[in-house]
Amino acid sequence: MKKAILILSLSLFSFTSANCLHTVFEVVRSELPMYDKTFNGLIVDSAYWDKGTANNRGKSIYIMKYYWNDGNLDSLYEANLREGEWQYRTTKSPMGDLHVSREGNIWTIEGAKVDGTVGTEIIYFDGDSLASTSKSEDDTFNSIYVLKKDTLFHYSSDRIIVLDETDTNKCYEKEYYNGEWTTWDRYETEIKDGMTLLTRTNIEEGLDHKTVTYFMFRRNGNSTTSIHRKIRPTVIPEKAKHFDLLGRPAQGKYTVEFLK
Repeated sequence: MKKAILILSLSLFSFTSANCLHTVFEVVRSELPMYDKTFNGLIVDSAYWDKGTANNRGKSIYIMKYYWNDGNLDSLYEANLREGEWQYRTTKSPMGDLHVSREGNIWTIEGAKVDGTVGTEIIYFDGDSLASTSKSEDDTFNSIYVLKKDTLFHYSSDRIIVLDETDTNKCYEKEYYNGEWTTWDRYETEIKDGMTLLTRTNIEEGLDHKTVTYFMFRRNGNSTTSIHRKIRPTVIPEKAKHFDLLGRPAQGKYTVEFLK
């Protein structure tokens, strides 16, 4: 009986919390399940950006939502608030004409967007290390992440992400800058309504600046989509009520025609 209670307690805990460091790393490698539907892991369902500061929220908002069909990304819906006006756009087949191949721990994505142009991306992932090289005609970009027990190293930008000392749902991105460690971003994770949420907040001069919250679902072997799942941002400004987050524009003066 005690064993059953312990198992139940652990199960309940897993539904309400998420290890921040591991979640950040999964978001970093979320390209893989997007490009390769045989790869399991967290998939970004939607995201909500507030570009203001802690004292100026709700003035500049960007929202995006992916729609999936049989494991493939079908379309991308976007809403953007600027100078009091909402603009909307739906993009069909946002992944474009991609060719994805895999050999062991290496994925090659031909036709990927690199610096605004079509190029090739090569991704290496072995469980706790992720390295990617993106190539276009003019540029090459490299990125390397290595996950350790309590630190995520981002070698390509000389930054680290470390767990909060008392709360595993929080972690901080730091850089050794001008002889001291500077904190640039705070990450917070939670499990809500069956989804994994990750919020990144930019920290500067003692204020919380731009924030983004990612809403994600975990794909198992046969899972397809959360097309009908409603996004529930942590902050909903008054003007955001002029549209819904299922991808349909509301009626009103802030509504413009979808771009297709």
